[in-house]
Amino acid sequence: MAVDFLWARAIVRHEEKKYYELLAINNLISKLQPNFPAVWIFQAWNMAYNIAYEWDSPQNKWKWIRTGLSFAKKGTLKNPKSGDLFFELGYMYLHLFDHRVFKYAEYYREQLKKDEGEDNFVASLYWIRRALLNSPKIHNVIAIERTVCHVLMYASICAENEGDLSKSIEYTESALKEWKSYQMKHPEETMIDVSGFISNLERRKEFLQKLLKSRKEKDWDK
Repeated sequence: MAVDFLWARAIVRHEEKKYYELLAINNLISKLQPNFPAVWIFQAWNMAYNIAYEWDSPQNKWKWIRTGLSFAKKGTLKNPKSGDLFFELGYMYLHLFDHRVFKYAEYYREQLKKDEGEDNFVASLYWIRRALLNSPKIHNVIAIERTVCHVLMYASICAENEGDLSKSIEYTESALKEWKSYQMKHPEETMIDVSGFISNLERRKEFLQKLLKSRKEKDWDK
């Protein structure tokens, strides 16, 4: 009864855009239902996506994204075997920092490093891999395995864009290893072109290695 009342109040406070009151209610709900992963997932997503969207400045958006991530991480302490909660948190660390989706993604990435000392791709891989070790009930394990591969690919591209070719090569090699492992485990895969991903990554690795070599040669000539 008390939890139902709090959920109803939370909906009203959200509609009224009284977000700090909503945060207090969320904390009460999580104390009453600490062992329900869905509680943590829903509230974390609501803060990091819905509430963050309501603000215009990247600073205020980041404040709520950070709060949502922190809330989900608290949930993992109460639910140390929830593969689904781990995956949702790992996906948030990937998706919220995707510059193709969010205008201020690069700002969020820098703030995460500054405020939490975290790299979003490293955090994403950590939580998604923990999901695979803890038997998720909602999310498909094969899809999660593919997500690991994609995170590594995106991390490689980001490292290249940031000028760190060595790290980009490392991520590319890791992505190649993961895709090859995936192909061996699921040779019947028809939904995606795994061989195509592998070929593209092999070409990408060769390109990055040549680029890094060229950069080093230019540095030596100076």
